[in-house]
Amino acid sequence: MKGPGADYVEVHSGGVGWRVRPEFKEILFGPDGLRLEEWRQTGQARVVKHGPHRTVYRVALAGLSFYLKHYRLSNFRARIAQLFRPAKAQKEFDRALQVADRDVATAAPLGLGEGQAGPFSGESFLITRSLEETESVSLFIQKTLPMFELGRATRVRQRLAVALGKFVAHLHNGGVIHQDLHADNILVQLGADDRPQLFLIDLHDVNFGKPLRWRASRENLVLLNRFFILRVSRTDRHRFWRAYVSARNGIGGGQPTVGKDPRRLCLAREVEAHTWRSNLRFWKRRDWRCLASNRYFQKVRVGRIFGFAVRDLDTGVLKEWMSDPDKVFQAPGVKLLKSSRSSTVADIELPSAGGPSRAIYKRFSVTSWTDPWLALFRKPAALRSWIYGHGLRDRWLRTARPLAVFARRRVGLPTEWYLVTEKIDDAVDLHVLLDHLKGTPPAAARPRLRSTIDQVARLARELHRRRISYRDFKAVNILVAQDMVWLIDLVGIVPCRWLSHARRVQNLARLNASFARSPHLTRSDKLRFLRVYMEWGINGRLGWKEWWREIDKATQKKINRNNRSGRPLA
Repeated sequence: MKGPGADYVEVHSGGVGWRVRPEFKEILFGPDGLRLEEWRQTGQARVVKHGPHRTVYRVALAGLSFYLKHYRLSNFRARIAQLFRPAKAQKEFDRALQVADRDVATAAPLGLGEGQAGPFSGESFLITRSLEETESVSLFIQKTLPMFELGRATRVRQRLAVALGKFVAHLHNGGVIHQDLHADNILVQLGADDRPQLFLIDLHDVNFGKPLRWRASRENLVLLNRFFILRVSRTDRHRFWRAYVSARNGIGGGQPTVGKDPRRLCLAREVEAHTWRSNLRFWKRRDWRCLASNRYFQKVRVGRIFGFAVRDLDTGVLKEWMSDPDKVFQAPGVKLLKSSRSSTVADIELPSAGGPSRAIYKRFSVTSWTDPWLALFRKPAALRSWIYGHGLRDRWLRTARPLAVFARRRVGLPTEWYLVTEKIDDAVDLHVLLDHLKGTPPAAARPRLRSTIDQVARLARELHRRRISYRDFKAVNILVAQDMVWLIDLVGIVPCRWLSHARRVQNLARLNASFARSPHLTRSDKLRFLRVYMEWGINGRLGWKEWWREIDKATQKKINRNNRSGRPLA
């Protein structure tokens, strides 16, 4: 009986035992074993990933391209684990054969190599054929598809949703469950007629068993949907779902969906609800990674000044800022935007390898002797802006990217804080935009105004859907640039375990109070905002009058409070 791996021949060379496809033996091996050093010297092999535990090469030869993974045991824990489990290359090799045996398209393994010096040798190699003219589904959706002509983009997008639904159904019918099923682990290749073909990769997290029951299927769909729920329309997600249940045995019954099947719609809503909960947990875990050293962020220190910065920020520029943070405000080309008792804000030039750009440099001053002591019990405003700036971007919400945050330290306590963020080019706040539209012909102004209202309403809705309260959600903190809306000044951001109705009303009332004396917005405009926020087209308009009255009441309280204190409404 022909089993997995029967089409491979054995080769022993350099202390490594290999199993390779016979037709590639002469290409891959020379008198001294694997030709890796030869390929590196000729430039045919280049490193695409490198770490203490693994190095991945892409090798391009005449008529053959493949990936070579070199696994190592990087620590004592990995060496002990090697006693009880196969080498990582062996594990991925076996899974690739099993996946292919279940008629699932994947990168074909060309060879497997394992060190012959015992379980502590640590070396193992895997060679897999390169899938030419493919890219990950995530990259295809975000980068490639928007470059297509509109008609072709629509056709390919719809076909991709159907193909992906059938592909995942085929996995689940065959008892194949990928524990890390996300859009980067599925490759797409377009045929001559724009028919997408899909391939499963990164197989070390694949398990096999009986056809999946609903609960296991749902959890796997949630993993995949975490990407799509933020980047793909409800229509295309529903198109995926229809294709999936039509092809699933036991869930879709193998029958095409006709009309609105209540059970299938209920299961689709269940997947969406679990996806949101999964994303909320995922985002919460990632919120604090910007306060550690990792592949994206770094801890920095110059003398008594300490802080955090993104990895791709120029080290020389960062050290120059931190060596004398206040000197930046007097540098040539700096434009002072604000100077008050509590903060100073400047527009500065940011040198980079890709050419100079602009950044916003802000100093948070100490206004009371208690400020450094309060920092022991709550995070300072600059640090909150740093954390929540990256948190909003992780949640797929537009805000200026924070580049660095740092503080002076005296007697062991942080005093003045400094925050640097990218500048949003050609941006104006909502008040400035409305003033500009006032002088624009109505035929052009009204569509622009309606589009902006819709975008701000969707921004408020998505903030709340992600359980984020923004206490300072006002017109001057919402910028419009290139027909998109952005949030700035994130000190008032508060992530919540559960966002109450009262907090939602407060956020919307704060925005409404910004336009209390504005002649540019009518009651119809404000109703349009509420309609989009509540998603009347999906959820209906039930309860909108209660929302209207509560927002109006909270707005009047805010106006009266500011009048008593003498503070202007921004």
